[in-house]
Amino acid sequence: MAYKFFPHIPVADLERSRSFYQALGWRTAPGMAEGHSLILDLGEDFGVTLVERRFMQQAVGEDQELADPHRTVSGSFALLVDIPEEVDALVERAVAAGATAGHREDDSYTSHRVFADPDGHRWNIVWADPIVTTRE
Repeated sequence: MAYKFFPHIPVADLERSRSFYQALGWRTAPGMAEGHSLILDLGEDFGVTLVERRFMQQAVGEDQELADPHRTVSGSFALLVDIPEEVDALVERAVAAGATAGHREDDSYTSHRVFADPDGHRWNIVWADPIVTTRE
């Protein structure tokens, strides 16, 4: 069975988020909650739904508090890119659009950099050498 994966993350300002992610070159599409969400189209089977924070809080109910990603890391997104140069290029575009650059790790078969978007959500941009990662 095939699945499509679309996690929902809260954002303070939907238009700011749209501008930020479009500056990275990512496509956006309207979300299911008209005017309160949008989808980052990251491929055939993967996207991220950005939901206005107040609207998402209503959806989850008052018995749970949404985490503040500037203060608490409850997870992060890992995005594999095709070529090693895209790691730096993507993070540099993100920083130019308002992200905060995080740590960097490189070794002989991977390159990995982190950025936090304007809402504090962490993105791990990774390139892994296909020769090494496809060995059995």
